[in-house]
Amino acid sequence: MRRPEMNLSRQPVTLDANTPDQEGLLVFREGRLLAVLSCLGDIHTDLQGHWFIEATFGTMPKQSPLTFETIAHFEEWLSSSG
Repeated sequence: MRRPEMNLSRQPVTLDANTPDQEGLLVFREGRLLAVLSCLGDIHTDLQGHWFIEATFGTMPKQSPLTFETIAHFEEWLSSSG
């Protein structure tokens, strides 16, 4: 059985952080804020360029991986999690 498509939208933001990881992304579902992600910088060596979940809201799964190689991987995981 195929899951219904999620209506996700994204908004790039700059995070006010005391780290090099300042590239951020707000993820909305149906116009409601679902997650704040940050793109990991070069201080994270093997994880550089991966996306880290900084904060979640609403019905995000409680047991979630914290990093994703791409935004597409995050969205695929989210759609398969329910």
